[in-house]
Amino acid sequence: MSAPTPGPSAGQDGPRLPAWAGQLDAKDFSWSSAIGGWRGAVESVLPALTFVVLFVITRDLRLCLIVSGGVAVLACAIRLAQHQALTQALSGLLGVAIGVVWAAWSGRGENYFAGGLVTAAFFTVTLLVSILVRRPLAGVALGWLWGLGDRRRTDPVLAPLRRRALAVTWMWTAMFALRLAIQWPLWHGGLVAELGVAKLVLGLPLFALVCWATWVALKPFSGLAHQDESEDQQ
Repeated sequence: MSAPTPGPSAGQDGPRLPAWAGQLDAKDFSWSSAIGGWRGAVESVLPALTFVVLFVITRDLRLCLIVSGGVAVLACAIRLAQHQALTQALSGLLGVAIGVVWAAWSGRGENYFAGGLVTAAFFTVTLLVSILVRRPLAGVALGWLWGLGDRRRTDPVLAPLRRRALAVTWMWTAMFALRLAIQWPLWHGGLVAELGVAKLVLGLPLFALVCWATWVALKPFSGLAHQDESEDQQ
């Protein structure tokens, strides 16, 4: 799901997870972790923000692409110099690189954001298909994260969790569909500045809000985490 990729988080012997996913069974929700901390947020937002501001001021596509790409490269270089994890910075750099190449090749500034439209369409379709085949992705993810095994789909006791996982899957579907519904007309109309603003507003702020809503929805079931493993050890 389209999102920042903060440093990994999990139990000592558990899977290494993005921090926003690792706090699904946490007592308190961390907004900072959801967006990758202040530094992760800056690395995610600054390239696109730079592109939009420069485009509005100069209308020079080449300059906008060079500066925006340079900002993303600089973020990776700083992390590398400080011997820090490059996961989120590299993820952002890849997204910016796709946008830069696409916009430069086509000569259309709106194509800087086209990769986000493709991503939103992909996740919208994927999540909808998972619902239609009765394997909501939120439920599949919880089965893996919380070690529920086959109980996730067969245990009558977990029926409330299955219903909640379905609702959460619909919520994530709605988020990606909303991004697509708002940004597609702007892209089609060549409204670069407006598309950039929509990209920023529907990016980290909306993502963090959906992460929080997911945590609230699943918090009552957090005691199920790795329950099968605990029972096997008894």
